[in-house]
Amino acid sequence: MTTVRRPLVYGHRGSREEAPENTLRSFRRAQEVGADGVELDVRVSRDGRLVVIHDATVDRTTNGTGEVHDLTRAQMAALDAGEGEGIPTLTEALDAFPGLVQVEIKAAAAVPALAELDRSDALPDRVVLTSFHRDVLAHAAELLPRVRRGLITHRCDDSVLAAVTDLELSWVCPELDPSLTAGMMAQFRDRGVKVDIWPAADRDHLGRCVALGADAVTTDHPGLIDAWLGGAERA
Repeated sequence: MTTVRRPLVYGHRGSREEAPENTLRSFRRAQEVGADGVELDVRVSRDGRLVVIHDATVDRTTNGTGEVHDLTRAQMAALDAGEGEGIPTLTEALDAFPGLVQVEIKAAAAVPALAELDRSDALPDRVVLTSFHRDVLAHAAELLPRVRRGLITHRCDDSVLAAVTDLELSWVCPELDPSLTAGMMAQFRDRGVKVDIWPAADRDHLGRCVALGADAVTTDHPGLIDAWLGGAERA
C-alpha cells in the first residue's frame, strides 16, 4: 500500500455530523474518531463569559431564541443545544477535548475576554486563535501576543501574504478555492506559515487538499478521513 501523507485533522465544530455542533458531546466524539483537533466558535454572553456557539443568536442551534450578547451564561446553560447538550463555555470545551483547538473569534468582544481568561488561567499552547477579520487578529496580537494566530480566508491573494507578516501569523486557513494554488502554497512555506484547508467535505476535496500539501484539514467528517485516504498511515 502506498503511504499518503496524512494532514492533521480538525473536526469542524467537533464532529457535527454525528453530534450537535459546538457541544461537549461533539468534541468528545471528535476525539473518539481520531481527530487531532477541533475547531470551535466563541462569543461573549451578557455577563462577559466566553461561550461556544457559532451564530449571533441561539435560534438555530438551541430550543431558545435571542441574541447571544443579550443572554447570560445561566440563561444559555438552561437551553437545549440538541440531545440534551448545553452551550458550553470555552473552559469547559478545552477541558473536554485534550487535543489541538482552533478558537474562531466570532465577536470582537471575545478578544479582551480571552485576554482576561489568559491572565487568570493561561490558554494552553495547543490553542490557536483564528478569525476572518484582520482587525480582530491585530487586537489579539496586542492583547495575547504569545498565543498563536491564524487568518481564515475564502480567497488567497497578495493581501493574505501581507497579513502573514503584518499579523505574525502561525496559520492560514484558506477555503479550497482556485486561488489556492501550488505557487501560493509555496509562498506560505517561504514565510514559515502552516496551512489548514477547508472544507475537506468528501474524498475528492480531501485529495485536493493533500495534493496541495496541506498541513491540516478541517472537516465535518473527522471519522472518515482515514478511510478517504485509503487507510493511509501518517507519513
